[in-house]
Amino acid sequence: MATSDRVATGTAFGACETAKPEDLVLRRERRIVEFQVVARPRIASLTNGAPQLEDLADSFPGLLFSLATGYNSGSSLERAVQMTMQGAPLRLVADTLGLAWWLRRLPAGAFSEMLPMLPGESDFALRIGSFIPTDRRRAGAWLSGVSDAYLVGGREFALWTARAWGTLQAATPANRAGLVSAWLWYSLTPGTQGHELLKVGWNAQMSTGAAAEDLAVWLKRVALVEWLGTGTLVPWIPDAQVGTYEFRTLRRAEDFIAAAKELDNCLEQFAGRLSNGTSTVAKISRGGKTVACIEIGLHETDPSMPAIVQLRGHKNKRVSAELWRKAYDWLAHRPIDPFHAERLTPSAADRHAARQGLWSPYLAAMELHPDPAGRVAAQRLRRNLLPRVRNSTVSGRRAAAPDTPGATTTADLQPTMLQRVREHIATLAGFSHADHELMRWDAVERLEVALRGRRER
Repeated sequence: MATSDRVATGTAFGACETAKPEDLVLRRERRIVEFQVVARPRIASLTNGAPQLEDLADSFPGLLFSLATGYNSGSSLERAVQMTMQGAPLRLVADTLGLAWWLRRLPAGAFSEMLPMLPGESDFALRIGSFIPTDRRRAGAWLSGVSDAYLVGGREFALWTARAWGTLQAATPANRAGLVSAWLWYSLTPGTQGHELLKVGWNAQMSTGAAAEDLAVWLKRVALVEWLGTGTLVPWIPDAQVGTYEFRTLRRAEDFIAAAKELDNCLEQFAGRLSNGTSTVAKISRGGKTVACIEIGLHETDPSMPAIVQLRGHKNKRVSAELWRKAYDWLAHRPIDPFHAERLTPSAADRHAARQGLWSPYLAAMELHPDPAGRVAAQRLRRNLLPRVRNSTVSGRRAAAPDTPGATTTADLQPTMLQRVREHIATLAGFSHADHELMRWDAVERLEVALRGRRER
């Protein structure tokens, strides 16, 4: 066995004895700070007064992390600690703990939560080893993605995810960890809402590019569910029959997906446009067949009134003059209330209920996983996918809040910078306090972003 596979003993300890005390302190601090913040207290506690364990920070960070976080807890964990203290070969210690040897190639910063019992066989190690990122900064996200993939789909999906990770990560929001494995889980779980949102779903034969495209489509449909909530909003313009045409507002994600399939357009990608709270979309049918869709937004010169933003037919083609006349007739002869942002903005509580219905089956499956790491991963996923809802004093609405302990702070109840700027400009422009929310604020929003960036610098 090569000396590098052993915990430092003999001459290494002799060197430690002759080193200056301040050098030992600095080295210990350097080693601990290489790990994620959440792991540092446990690493510091385990290695305090145990140089054999501390040396693992350089020789096998994953092993030190596993010992500190209770990986495969029980008699094997205690035995692994004893073997390390006695200077046993690291390969033997890892085997005793059931820790895959290929994890030795990952830096300390890649480890942030309890690892699942990842395979350690030579064929698996050889295949996955070629996919480990060379950039240390990407190693943590890669390991988290591979771990979630293994918990959900086993060896083959873990290998597939390791190979395709760079492409898949580009299609996934950085703050929504676990969506790749969720896509797989719903692909394999019919009868769930997430499965109904799939365009194709994962299979082992699909290329990385096809998988990324399918994942991107699924994420856009998920965004519709998360924004539209349960679809209980009252439409701004009531549904109506105008001549032979029927105008019906799209309320749920399923409505947008079905209309997108019928018209072969991008309606399923509309979550971003709807999130500004000033747009609503209706489909136009004739004789039971969907022939066009219409987007209604705020009028440029009178923001309290509606206007046609776009009216398109199959494959976004232009529609006939007759249909344009029917669309204007629909707007002209229906009772219209002045615009209020809340009419087209689902409450945070309603959106939370929709997210709960979407993600609960996936989270429950992770929590019930026989590997303890599944429960740990479920806690992270729950924080990312289901932020808690807290009361807000703004307009009597309920706002989403991060899943963090503690009561609402005074700062949470203060008007945002954007609200203050809006009210100030509205006053200068002659608008009343109640009317300023009716204006379009693209320029003001850009100003807020610029001011926020300056403050952060």
